[in-house]
Amino acid sequence: MRNAIWLVALLIAAPCASAGPCSLTRIATLDVNFDEAGGAYVPMTISGQKINMLIDTGGIFSMLSEQSVKMLGLTEASVFSPHETMFGGKLVDKYVQARDINLGGLKADRMPMQVVPDSFMAIGIGGILAPNVLRHYDVDFDFASGKFNLFSQEHCEGKVVYWTKDPYASLEVSVDAAGQLKIPIQLDGKEVEARIDTGSSRSMISLELARMLFLTSDNDPKLTRVRVGEHGSWFRYPFRELAFQGVKITDPDIFLIPASESRLPPEAPKFILGMNTLRQLHLYIAYKEKKLYVTSASAR
Repeated sequence: MRNAIWLVALLIAAPCASAGPCSLTRIATLDVNFDEAGGAYVPMTISGQKINMLIDTGGIFSMLSEQSVKMLGLTEASVFSPHETMFGGKLVDKYVQARDINLGGLKADRMPMQVVPDSFMAIGIGGILAPNVLRHYDVDFDFASGKFNLFSQEHCEGKVVYWTKDPYASLEVSVDAAGQLKIPIQLDGKEVEARIDTGSSRSMISLELARMLFLTSDNDPKLTRVRVGEHGSWFRYPFRELAFQGVKITDPDIFLIPASESRLPPEAPKFILGMNTLRQLHLYIAYKEKKLYVTSASAR
């Protein structure tokens, strides 16, 4: 089963004419909406049924919720290895074969999708759209206009910022084998490697890393304990500025979370940029080029 789950049928678009070798070719555009937690989602149809899919650049494999699997009448099978570890340490170990996929006109006859527990999904969200699909395209988040665009990767390098003539940030991106994205950013003047994770509603940094870089002591008076749902050991700290080269966010809201709470593998990133931060930006991810282009969300 190992090979079967990792091989995803590429969503195919109808042929599009390009205006020239350096022109962008948009192959899909969808309305993007936000769930109760702040996650961005788009509609996908599977076997004729509409499923709201959370866009998760920090995921690995596209997924369906247990409820969606039941609604579609799909049969679960076991994922032998590797498992995917969710926040909190939950292992995902089931998958299904979804059929007749349509994402904004991009189509596939079938696609293996892992099964995520309903408890991990916001109300109204039936699945997750992850990098095993996204990385085959340029991915454009125009949050201000409420649009999610997919472009062809066949264009001249660096010729992608179509939405503004204003200055923009162009960041080198590390794309790992799973398609997850890491970039260097400046947090209060210190360079930190961060993962771009649209599947996370909040930005968060490990408490252990924050102790090394920012806190004066374990009893730093600026550190405040907060409670988020069932979690009782999360903290806040008054960070002043998050900078993507010249693009800046002041007073970023970032949770500090101990490793004992996240229970992620040791190799997992220690700093995650989630939707409460990313929604303030316009993001264009050029996976093939390994670049992230950034402006403020309002840049026009």
